[in-house]
Amino acid sequence: MRDYGPHLLRPYQCFMGRWEGLCKTFGPDGVFIESTAVHMDVYWVAEDTWHLHEDFDNLYGVGRQVFDSDFRVVGKNCYAENDLIKVVGTEITPYNYNFIIESAVTHSTVFNNHYFLDANTRRIMTHKLRDGKTLVFQIQDFVRVG
Repeated sequence: MRDYGPHLLRPYQCFMGRWEGLCKTFGPDGVFIESTAVHMDVYWVAEDTWHLHEDFDNLYGVGRQVFDSDFRVVGKNCYAENDLIKVVGTEITPYNYNFIIESAVTHSTVFNNHYFLDANTRRIMTHKLRDGKTLVFQIQDFVRVG
């Protein structure tokens, strides 16, 4: 066995902070539909729980939408559930995460892949399905501002 030292980042630590982003929406054919601003505030509320405040200026097909969710962390997984969403997340590496979201708001299943390009830049690749068919694809680019 080799000693590589301690693991420096606990799962989901890279999500913490205030983020400003732009969500671009594309149809199943890849044609651009629209874009909207997204504002996030993510912080720990307990040793094993983080809070997500997410504010979409115009969530595709819905309009302005604000989500507040607490995510419980168990190992490399996280879980959140409320009246609007049910989420399971998995840390693949300390800077790459996958989420499956069942959305009561958009009546869709959402597959998100979060890539942290550096400590302050994140890209989310989204595939939304409704009734087993692609509804839209989205790309969200975020910068940590606080």
